[in-house]
Amino acid sequence: MTSDDAHDASAERLKRLAVLTPDPERSARVRARCRTQLARGRRRAARTAVITGFAWRVLAPIAVGAFCVLYIAVLVATTLRLEGVLD
Repeated sequence: MTSDDAHDASAERLKRLAVLTPDPERSARVRARCRTQLARGRRRAARTAVITGFAWRVLAPIAVGAFCVLYIAVLVATTLRLEGVLD
């Protein structure tokens, strides 16, 4: 079998393939599904932004404040031990 014979055999097989035409109903279903997923992603991103905003506005100051209170308590306890009040 030469390369021309292989090419001709491939061409014959290609001619036997069915010609596909676009299905408008299927395209509409796929578009609707994609739009639904995009809308769901937008809602999820908005919800994540709300949660993240809450964390930065409320939880971050609480964490910093708690650390400051703990630091001051340890500082006062250490000072009192050094002065001999808590021995």
